[in-house]
Amino acid sequence: MELRNLNTFVRAVDAGSFSRAASELGYTQSTVTAQIQGLEEELGVQLFDRLPKGITLTRPGEVLLKHARSLLLEAENARLAVKSQREPSGKLRIGAFSSLCTAFLPDLLRQYHQLYPKVDLVVRSGGIEALRDMLGSGRLDFAWVIADWKERSPWRAFCGMSHPIWAVAAPGRYGPGKILPASGLEDVTFLLTEPGCPYRRQFELFCSKNGIVPHVLMEADSIEGIRTFARSGLGVGILPDFAVRSMVQEGALERVMIEGFTPAVESALFCHPVKWMTPAMEAFCSCPGRRRGRISKKLKKSLEIRRNF
Repeated sequence: MELRNLNTFVRAVDAGSFSRAASELGYTQSTVTAQIQGLEEELGVQLFDRLPKGITLTRPGEVLLKHARSLLLEAENARLAVKSQREPSGKLRIGAFSSLCTAFLPDLLRQYHQLYPKVDLVVRSGGIEALRDMLGSGRLDFAWVIADWKERSPWRAFCGMSHPIWAVAAPGRYGPGKILPASGLEDVTFLLTEPGCPYRRQFELFCSKNGIVPHVLMEADSIEGIRTFARSGLGVGILPDFAVRSMVQEGALERVMIEGFTPAVESALFCHPVKWMTPAMEAFCSCPGRRRGRISKKLKKSLEIRRNF
């Protein structure tokens, strides 16, 4: 099997149609069709069901996809390993939660670009599922995400950071220094991010342990929404410190202390376990502008490297 044909196969899967794959690759649609048909003839199976509204993988196609991605990744690793590079160059593709992206990446990438101007930066934001898919398929070099302890991760982890979670409200709503008792939280209106968000999950865990059923006045799918609603006086927002610290310092929001509520989440920079570390990637991990932090014992234990990504 030719790597060129395998690449066309994978691009067709990701694009969802032969025509879009052809456009992305700079081929004619007939070329893409011919390469896919060549693979099918070589393997003696049908890889796609051709439907009026698009293409879907057959079972043999799903099996091939897993191996094709691995082969293409290894081929890219081999190309990079033998290519002589005295300084970082090429592309560096980074994905991150939107909250981490806006809070940390601008200053970091500005300094990185000043140090390594030959590196072209590609930034993608998204949720954990989208980032995991892009990392696993080789479309990202790094993903910066909030670590989740529910599952062991097959990713390699770098640059762990801890982020305290704060409760914030409009200035004067409760008064500076006031501590809300856990027993009285059912009378407080809360503004939370969407279900499954790590910040919300920590708050829900706290409430569950204390037998509290919080009054959730509003849910929003963005940190900006929670900050805006909290500032308007609608309720108490639950957000990571990096998203609200400057607003608290400027007096736009006020931190609300809740008895016994001192959670934190941890983020880390992840890459594929068999991904070859390019000079651009190594430079990013050691960039002076990157905030340094230890990976906690919990993170080290959870992020055991496995080779079956």
